[in-house]
Amino acid sequence: MRRFLPVLASFHLFSATPAITQELALAEVPLLTPGAEAGDTIGKYSFKLTFEASEIEGMNEVRQKFIDNGILAETLGEVAEQIALPQDVPITFTDCGEPNAWWMSEEKELKFCYELIALYNTGYEHIDSAEKEFLLQADRETVLIGTTMFILFHELGHGFVDIFQLPITGREEDAVDQFAAITLIESDEEDDELHERPSRMALIGAYFFHQLAAAPDSITRHILANEHALGQQRFYDVMCLALGANEELYGPILALGLQMVDDSAQRHPELATEARVAEWLERTDDLNILPYRRAFRCANEYARYSASWNYMFDNFMVPQQD
Repeated sequence: MRRFLPVLASFHLFSATPAITQELALAEVPLLTPGAEAGDTIGKYSFKLTFEASEIEGMNEVRQKFIDNGILAETLGEVAEQIALPQDVPITFTDCGEPNAWWMSEEKELKFCYELIALYNTGYEHIDSAEKEFLLQADRETVLIGTTMFILFHELGHGFVDIFQLPITGREEDAVDQFAAITLIESDEEDDELHERPSRMALIGAYFFHQLAAAPDSITRHILANEHALGQQRFYDVMCLALGANEELYGPILALGLQMVDDSAQRHPELATEARVAEWLERTDDLNILPYRRAFRCANEYARYSASWNYMFDNFMVPQQD
């Protein structure tokens, strides 16, 4: 945008503070050339997964569980076989001293902290809120795998943006939440039961951030200015993608009131005036986990974000023909 704002471009806000100016200097703008950062061969390089021993209570049990069931290693192997990484990418589960997971740009490495896993190493069978409809049978192992998978793909999203110089727009944290959710959603098999579906992993993972979110009366400007959306917003955004991808499956769970109105309008079109439908939607909205005003938009949101990520996959994460 600087070419349109020559006056602002020459205005040095931090001219008296060179140290701050240096710290806030713009990063080099990527070229965003399709395929330029991809390796020369699909599947040549892989993710190097390591589970280090832990000193945190219960985490060596978790470590062994991940090693034994192999689900993370298998999933990462499948991802690596479909893209052209330019180098091997280490992914290390380790004690960090804080509950976190992050992509390390200079090292091209992903760290996943056991302290973070310890926060969700529990079952959700006790949940008695509306969310219990999709948390049904979400025992400790289900929550452990689902939440870890969602966070892992979120951080991999950051890694892919960095490695392949993906042309995302908007907030990167939102974009990689979409990547994580869409990757899991598009792994669903048509005949799978709800509890078997990877898409439920996305909902379980997003529910974790919903639980961690600050109460409305304790939200500060620092929380609002954070690069992440509020945990509650992230939860509803992922919910919308799941609904948009499969309204038949998730409509009765996430937007029951909306589905009831739609069914009534189809059975009795003579009664479904615009004013009456608007009244029905308001009266049944408490039955929706996802409010109907957002649920209306979800099919389009999913189609748009899915197409965008598939475009970046096809054009930036695999070699391109000259």
